[in-house]
Amino acid sequence: MMKWADEHNLLVTDEYRNRVIRTRYGLLAARCYPNAGEELLQAIADCLVWFFLADDLFVDRVEVATDETIRNLTAMVDVLDLNVAGSPPVFGELAWLDVCQRLRRLLQAEAFERFAQGMRLWATTAALQILNHLRPTSVGMREYQTIRRHTSGMNPCTSLADAANKGSVQACEFYDADVQTLVRQTNNIVCWANDIQSLRIEIHQPGQFRNMVTIYAQQGQSLQDAVETTATRVNKEIASFCELADAVTARPISDELHGLIDGLKYWIRGYLDWVVHDTLRYADQFIESDADDRRF
Repeated sequence: MMKWADEHNLLVTDEYRNRVIRTRYGLLAARCYPNAGEELLQAIADCLVWFFLADDLFVDRVEVATDETIRNLTAMVDVLDLNVAGSPPVFGELAWLDVCQRLRRLLQAEAFERFAQGMRLWATTAALQILNHLRPTSVGMREYQTIRRHTSGMNPCTSLADAANKGSVQACEFYDADVQTLVRQTNNIVCWANDIQSLRIEIHQPGQFRNMVTIYAQQGQSLQDAVETTATRVNKEIASFCELADAVTARPISDELHGLIDGLKYWIRGYLDWVVHDTLRYADQFIESDADDRRF
C-alpha cells in the first residue's frame, strides 16, 4: 500500500507520509475484508488510502470550497464514467484510475457499478456538504444524515463486502428491501460512531466540521449530552441491525448473500476495532498537525 501510494505520488511530504503510516489504513482493510483474496485485498487497501487522502485534501481538511474543488471532484467522476484520466490529471487521479481498472477486472460488471455509483454519490453529495458548511448554522438532523450517508464513502466500501467473501450477490437479492436496510444500518453505525470518535479533530478542521454530535449541541444539548445521545443511537442501530440480520439469514438465501451479511458485520466490528487498537487518525496528540491540510 505505501509503495503503491509512493508510485502514484500521493504522499506529498515526509510529514504526510508519517501520518499515513500511523493511520494504518491497511489494517482497516484487513479487519473489514478478512476473507478477501490477496489481489482484491490489495486493491481495497490501495483504494482506502486513496480515499482517505482524497477526502481530506479535496473536502474535509481544506477550505470549505476552493478554486479546484469542482475540478477535483468531477475528475473522480469522469474516471468512473469514462475509464480514462484527464490531461493534465488532478492530484490522485491516476491512482484512482489504477484502482478502478483493477476493480473492474476483479469484479463482475454489475458489482463494479454498485461500487462506482457509491463513489459518484460521494463526489456529488460533497457539494451538499459544502453548501451546508457555507451556512452560518447547520441543516437539521434529517438532512445531515442524508448527506453523511453518502459522503462517508461507506456505500462503495460495503458494495465490496460480498465479493470479498463468497462472491457477488445477484441484483435481485442485493436490492431486496431488507438487505438494503442492513446496508444502510451498517453505514449509519460506522458513520455515527465516527462522529463521536473524530469529534475532537473535526472541530479543528477548516472544511468539514459539523457532524451529528455538533448538531445536537447546536440544538441546545451540552456537548456531553450530545455525545451520549449519539452513542445511544449507535447502540440502537446495532441492535436493529442484529435483529434484522438474524431474520434475513433464517430465510433460504444464497451463499453469496450470507457472505454479504457476514461482510457487513466484519465492517462494523472491523472499523470499531481499528479505531480502538490500530489507528492514530483521531489521536489527541496529532490534532494540531493533522486537522488542517491547507499547507499541502
